[in-house]
Amino acid sequence: MHKVININGTDLVFTPFKGRDTASLGVFLKVGGRYETNNLKGIAHFLEHLLFKGSKHYSYRKIKREIEGRGGALNGFTSQESTGFYAHFLKKNLDITLDILLDMVLCPSLKADDVEKERRVILEEIKMYNDIPTSRVVMLLDKLLWPKHQLGQEVAGEMASVERITRKDLINFKDKYYQPSNIVVSCSGDFAQDALVNLINKKIKSKSAKVKHQLLSPGSLTGMHIDVERKKLEQAHLCVGFRSPSYLSSDRLTSELLNIIMGANMSSRLFEEVREKRPLCYDISTEVRKYRDSGAFIIHIGLDKSRIKLALGRIIKELKKIKEKKISLSELARAKDFFFGQSVMVLERPEGRMFFNAESHLKTGRINSVEQIKEKITQITPQQISEVARKIFNIHNICVGCVGDMAADTEKEITNIIRTA
Repeated sequence: MHKVININGTDLVFTPFKGRDTASLGVFLKVGGRYETNNLKGIAHFLEHLLFKGSKHYSYRKIKREIEGRGGALNGFTSQESTGFYAHFLKKNLDITLDILLDMVLCPSLKADDVEKERRVILEEIKMYNDIPTSRVVMLLDKLLWPKHQLGQEVAGEMASVERITRKDLINFKDKYYQPSNIVVSCSGDFAQDALVNLINKKIKSKSAKVKHQLLSPGSLTGMHIDVERKKLEQAHLCVGFRSPSYLSSDRLTSELLNIIMGANMSSRLFEEVREKRPLCYDISTEVRKYRDSGAFIIHIGLDKSRIKLALGRIIKELKKIKEKKISLSELARAKDFFFGQSVMVLERPEGRMFFNAESHLKTGRINSVEQIKEKITQITPQQISEVARKIFNIHNICVGCVGDMAADTEKEITNIIRTA
């Protein structure tokens, strides 16, 4: 059972894992890409990179060697709404691991030469993702789903915005958001609670002012939006997207089940229809993304460009079918079992529990037990699946991104397919 303890403004979320030699620990902040201004796009991600370059008490070499050299793994991430620094390690190394992560977050060096070195690294990272068609097509879709909004922009930023971020900008951003009151420490392992509290108390000795978060909610999305980027590729990559419930919506779990039914595994409807019955592709999948005030349901497929018309037509027909005809109780039961099974397998590992607790606490301020999750999932009916499908899959408000060696009239062709399917 987890516990939440406030330590000088910082929330510690702790789940004991008895009998395990390994443990997981993360330091998370309530800030990400959507908190940035347009002229400094990518600064949250830039700062995340820089924290690995050294801190007050640890050089960049020592940061890595003290964790990886003791058999652990260290990493970080920046998303639209949060930033995280985490490690998986042998439980005997708790003291050094926690000290390093908090030192990185609270006392980063941010040296001028490191800023310039890491700028070059990030520019190469942006180029890399632009060159990967599966990533590039999602970028196109995001801009269609959230036009002229931070959620539609890349977390890493654009080449031009990363070029103009200064060291002073990074320091100001760090001073604003990297405060104890904006930190959540999540830990899962075979530890005594008092030991964790004492370690954090040593690093965070006083409270900070509460960080003010100002988020601009995206406007409504109406109409058909299509973007085709022409590149010399062996495959065409297609992403179909719709706005969907946020993580604060009462429809959140229903949309998760809808995702499983439509394309989250090899038993899903789209996989059966588009790959198994009509071998149009190697892979077709769906995902749901959830933010505080918005979300997206995304379908991705890579295939020969000559088969786009047939595949897109079948996708649209399956979306209409799930809206118009209630699913069977047996299909819904399989989806529930898959959701619950995947959830339990995640939560039975220290790293899975650590991430789950952190994400839940950051987003909603509450953490559901396995039993609570199961109870909520069990109550969802076929009628609710149909109702949420009708809310999400409004063909009049569809977004389609495509990357590949496409003909000049591809946008027109996609429009006609959607209108006539």
